[in-house]
Amino acid sequence: MRVERDKVVTIEYRMMDAKNELVDSSDYSDPLSFIQGRETVFPAIEKRIEGCQVGDRREFVLEADEAYGPRNEELIRVIPRDRFNHDGEVEVGMTFSAGAPTNRKPVTVIEVDEDEITVDADHPLAGESLNIDLIVVDVRDAVEKELADGVVQEMADVYAREVAAEERNTTTYSVLVKGPV
Repeated sequence: MRVERDKVVTIEYRMMDAKNELVDSSDYSDPLSFIQGRETVFPAIEKRIEGCQVGDRREFVLEADEAYGPRNEELIRVIPRDRFNHDGEVEVGMTFSAGAPTNRKPVTVIEVDEDEITVDADHPLAGESLNIDLIVVDVRDAVEKELADGVVQEMADVYAREVAAEERNTTTYSVLVKGPV
């Protein structure tokens, strides 16, 4: 089966930054499953694996605009220290949640001095290209529920629903038999 729109695709992958440092990987976790064409992974990844089959390997570079986008200097804010709601030491590289309670976003501290703390709401990998090495480990048809809600189901749940549907569709007839059988 080939990777195409609305198929559930499972990949194992390694993502490295431009300095060849590991950013993300499926090495120590489950492989990543997604529905092709739904943009739950970078669309550029979907484009590069379209038509692949189980066992196919792809190595490529995602440019910044295909990954986390370009850096946006407007997302950098300087906050007076007395308005920064954190007890304790604040250091460069620390990540905090900022914004309205219904719209919180992660921010990273990029500069600290006695009076001000500068934070950046850009994704830490914004503006960077990423080296991707992946292998397609499974391709299957998506079930109706997956297509309806866009969420890949655990295979155990898919099989349980299939068994339950078969049991509902199996009709058992009982017949009264007279005499010896």
